[in-house]
Amino acid sequence: MQTQITEQKATYKNRFLLTDEEIEKNRENYTCKFNLSYSELFCKTILGPIRDVWFRAKFVGFENYPTRNNQNSPLIFATNHSGMAFPWDAIAFISQSLEKQQGSIDSVRALISPMLTKYPYMCPFMIDGLWWKAGCINATFLNFETGMKLNQTNILIFPEGIEGIGKGFDKKYQFQPFKTSFLRMSIRYKTDIIPFYTINGEFNNPLAYNIKPLTKICKKIGLPFFPFGPIIFLALFQPWIFYVSLPSQLTFVLGERIKVYELIDKPYEDLTQKDLKILGEKLRVIMQQKLNEATEKYGKKYYDIKGLIKSMWKNKKHFFRYFPAFWPLTMTYFDENYKENNGKGEIKFSIFNCLKTIIKRPIILAMYLPIIGWIIIGLKSWWTLKKRNKNK
Repeated sequence: MQTQITEQKATYKNRFLLTDEEIEKNRENYTCKFNLSYSELFCKTILGPIRDVWFRAKFVGFENYPTRNNQNSPLIFATNHSGMAFPWDAIAFISQSLEKQQGSIDSVRALISPMLTKYPYMCPFMIDGLWWKAGCINATFLNFETGMKLNQTNILIFPEGIEGIGKGFDKKYQFQPFKTSFLRMSIRYKTDIIPFYTINGEFNNPLAYNIKPLTKICKKIGLPFFPFGPIIFLALFQPWIFYVSLPSQLTFVLGERIKVYELIDKPYEDLTQKDLKILGEKLRVIMQQKLNEATEKYGKKYYDIKGLIKSMWKNKKHFFRYFPAFWPLTMTYFDENYKENNGKGEIKFSIFNCLKTIIKRPIILAMYLPIIGWIIIGLKSWWTLKKRNKNK
């Protein structure tokens, strides 16, 4: 019996001691689906107007952009996740990083729930592979360590995992228990954690709650949580509403870097899950206090309708790019025309090419069909998933 327990402990430890060979084998999987030119142009053409006009994103403290304490390892950016909606808080932050840092090692790639890439209807507006092409990575320990080892960009993680974005409006601005992988990576590679605090993302889908029995059922079909609230009922009649967000004024507040590797007194190889849980709870308490302070200072005008109207009027010539009802068309249009344009030059919109896009990808129309649109989306998702499994 004692031998069995010892073997189990060894197996548990070995899960977190990946070899260089394992990481090298995963290199192609980590890099092959990311298209830097696609993501940069996508941010400039599509996400930029959404971020700057619809969300009016503000970046507090980022004028002094964090530099690496260890040039051989990426920084680990960490923030609260929220919204009970698609991760527009993360999308806004990443798009800004890609535009400002232009794909350099100072830009970020985000670790996201594998559910978002596995199920076709969890990709924005059914655009196949969009998460990957825009630079996101499935949140597995192997992918995390591969990113640390390759050292191509910084890495963005959400310490709460999917429980953060799906915690419900009744728990807004309350950090959920932290996962421990980001602590392991910070300690092993002796790199700093850069916390920042996302304010007003809680109002992307307000008054939405996580009803656990419903969420349990939804997870069986690939939906990580069920956002039970007013907006989900509107989405029955207009499916595109499921993918979008109310115009909360997103504010990202840079915090003080955290040197986790200075807070332990034993080698990485000897750390237990209990050690990491205790350390994670200490960090959660510290970050919760800073989040409370940032919310008090920047979270009073979570919509600022006057500012929204002013911003929309100022950018009225780009109305169809930033107004949510057009997102299914503009994003699909970009994806389709990027291929035809071979990624050269800015994508220009025209009525003729819009019609061509709809003809080539009629799934766009399902986004605007009451109830029956969901049936079409469900069947399309099922068929796509079946083809993927067949080709494996």
